[in-house]
Amino acid sequence: MNEFFIPFCIVEKNESTKNSLKAVIERVFRKSPIFSVENGLECWNLVQKYNDLMIIVANYPEDTYHIEQLVGNVRASENPNIRNIFIIFITSNSNAELNFKALQVGADDFINKPFLIDEVIAKFQNAYRIMHLYKSLEFRDKTIEELRFELRRDTLRMRDMLYLFECLRIPDAAQRINRITEMALWIANEYGIDDEKTLELIKNSAKLCFIGRLQLPERNIGEIPTQNGFLKNEKMERIPFFAKETFTLFRGFEDVAEAVIHIYENYDGSGLPDKLEKSNIPFVSRLLRVVVDFDDYFNQKKFETNKIISMMEAESRRVYDFRLIVLLDQFFAHRASTLKIPTERSINVEDLMEGMVLSRNIVTDTGLKIAVAGTHLNIENIERIQTIAKTEPIIGKVYIRIQ
Repeated sequence: MNEFFIPFCIVEKNESTKNSLKAVIERVFRKSPIFSVENGLECWNLVQKYNDLMIIVANYPEDTYHIEQLVGNVRASENPNIRNIFIIFITSNSNAELNFKALQVGADDFINKPFLIDEVIAKFQNAYRIMHLYKSLEFRDKTIEELRFELRRDTLRMRDMLYLFECLRIPDAAQRINRITEMALWIANEYGIDDEKTLELIKNSAKLCFIGRLQLPERNIGEIPTQNGFLKNEKMERIPFFAKETFTLFRGFEDVAEAVIHIYENYDGSGLPDKLEKSNIPFVSRLLRVVVDFDDYFNQKKFETNKIISMMEAESRRVYDFRLIVLLDQFFAHRASTLKIPTERSINVEDLMEGMVLSRNIVTDTGLKIAVAGTHLNIENIERIQTIAKTEPIIGKVYIRIQ
């Protein structure tokens, strides 16, 4: 460990006292720097310039106002090294009240005049030991932080290597992961997730969502792994377990590991690897299950978007969190609203008007479908929608066709 030499600052006008204290410090703490100033203002300027731990030995009550101001400034500093400076007051043996006040003001200890050399040395050694401990802890914390940084850097490299391996083994993996990430982040935002930590977790988990498939034989790597909500054979059932094994090889991404490992849990508790159900399944896992399954079907180019959504909607509650299926459907409504010639747009429930046509289902947070896509709005069904919406929140937005 590095060797530290804690400096002393003597705040004293009397040359004899100053020289006596210097002599003790030079004899006992030979390598420690010694500063000397005449008042509290000069000492505070020195403290700010040095900006580190030290031991202050100040005559009290001489220059009382500035000394007390010095102590107040030190103790109020935002810099922990300044705030923890050890302060020793020089006081009078005959004034017990002054000794007590010295501690009340904020000093750590006091030395009585006339000096007893053994007492002075003992008090200085105690102060030095405490300051050296602080410095050692600071060095330790800095070392730990540097090691954490290196571990994080190495972990990111491992993550990027795994991502690259996904891209090498899985057809169109990079393009697919971009789609999956875009859908997942949009749905999370509509779900009300806005904290940076969760959004970053979604991005990192989406980037490694295919890790479990890397153990599949070449002929199976491009297949859809599920059928009717279940991993369809023994090879596919290995996906979550292989993901678990892979993540044990490196630390620092435990939250990502948890999300990816549980992608194939089913909402009713029939999935793998741990048969978790409903809210016990991590939110990011539920979210990725929806968008990864959609992209599996989409990537096969056998089904149109609406057909895939209908298939997945039929499995809501058994396999998927139905709220996320509703928002996945609305993601494509949102995409349609951004086209050069938009075909759909969102509208507030309060602004529904007779003659409008719904382009997407309206579903409440309890799962009640209060209107379906293609509904031509009239006064009666508008009133029904608005009445229900007052007591049961609607998932996402209401979308209507652009006539």
